[in-house]
Amino acid sequence: MRTILCSLLFFCAISSDAQTFGNGNIVVVRIGSGTTSMAAGTAQPVFLDEYNPCGEFIRSIALPVTASGSNRRLTLPPASPDYSEGFISLSEDGQYLALGGYDAATGTASVTSSASTTVNRVVGIIDFASNVNTSTAFSNRFSTVSIRSAVVDGSNVWAAGGNGGIVYATAGSTGTSNTLISSTTGRCLNIFDGQLYATSTATNLRMARVGTGLPNTTGQTMSNLPGYSTTGGNPLQFYMAALNGSDTVNVLYIADNGQLKKFSLVSGNWTANGVLGVTSDKFRGLTGTVIDGEVVLYALRRNDSGGEIIKYTDNTGHNGNFASLKPVIIVQADSNKVFRDLSMAPQETPAPAMQKLNNSTTAFRVLSKEKDPKVLAEITVGKPVQGMVNIYDMNGRLVRTRKVELDKGIYRYQLQLPAHARGLYFATFISNNGDLITRKFIY
Repeated sequence: MRTILCSLLFFCAISSDAQTFGNGNIVVVRIGSGTTSMAAGTAQPVFLDEYNPCGEFIRSIALPVTASGSNRRLTLPPASPDYSEGFISLSEDGQYLALGGYDAATGTASVTSSASTTVNRVVGIIDFASNVNTSTAFSNRFSTVSIRSAVVDGSNVWAAGGNGGIVYATAGSTGTSNTLISSTTGRCLNIFDGQLYATSTATNLRMARVGTGLPNTTGQTMSNLPGYSTTGGNPLQFYMAALNGSDTVNVLYIADNGQLKKFSLVSGNWTANGVLGVTSDKFRGLTGTVIDGEVVLYALRRNDSGGEIIKYTDNTGHNGNFASLKPVIIVQADSNKVFRDLSMAPQETPAPAMQKLNNSTTAFRVLSKEKDPKVLAEITVGKPVQGMVNIYDMNGRLVRTRKVELDKGIYRYQLQLPAHARGLYFATFISNNGDLITRKFIY
């Protein structure tokens, strides 16, 4: 590694000394130990390298190369035909990382084309305290093709790979205990605003919604985002943000065809807002965060031959063209190492006492930490409910409102609050059943 410039789970987890990730840091998927050269297609050890926003190395977490209890091995090849293995995601609540790999010994040749009955496909889940869980495995999915990506919401897992469609499973399940929710090819998976999204190269699909919400049953339909091209390109990792006061995501950044592209949701269609780089840059990995209304992007380019991390700060906002942004190279991979993808580091979400009304099946809480820009509203319902989340400042002024439609379960929504306006706030949830719950929090 070369630093360039500064600008319900885990029942059988492997602990990495319980060290938490730093707030605002990035986590890079690295393939290879750096001690020996790597043969394309051969299973190699995988590491999660943590860097601060300036590209300074913090530490490395080794994923298991030997089985331990219910935890499997998780290895990856340094090269495959489209370099689309080893993509990592951050759960919407910011607490968990997830990525797919192979339950194969290091040195296993042609691991991508192995049969999943003998080399199970594995999902690794890593929490904010660096606990690693690799107990989720598939023996009947992605056989002879790659497992590309996975995403988790804490107890549920979605995975995509090769031409094997998109699969749902509960965390910790093994064998054939999973559901093929869509037979359509998926590449990178992420969850935003409680909706599962996927990139794809299937017919008439490039950047798509998968079903409605977080589906877990068969027969789901994938729908291309309106305005996004349905042909050409090579879409991989992506990041979505809610800007300019929106309470839902309205800006998309995506690594497509080796470039970085920006789109904004305008009058129901996703409108192009410029391109960074050229096809030969081979941008494939991407993550981001919103800080005081500006989007800080971390992109990974040339992940077929080492890789380097590029940082951009986009202050153009919703529907602003970002083509003039200047890149800052903050990290380059060393010899015999490959950077495959990256994510913002997971963070602990506090668990304040949940407030619940008498004779009600609805509960509501706000998850926040002082000086942390991420604030989440969590609503638990025992039956389908519609309602409204309202946020007030300490003077009683309404600063944000959001309509929600909930099925039975637990739902989390990120709240976009005014930049540079830290202080005490009040949140209310009003349901169509007559529930009124109020919480106060510090932002």
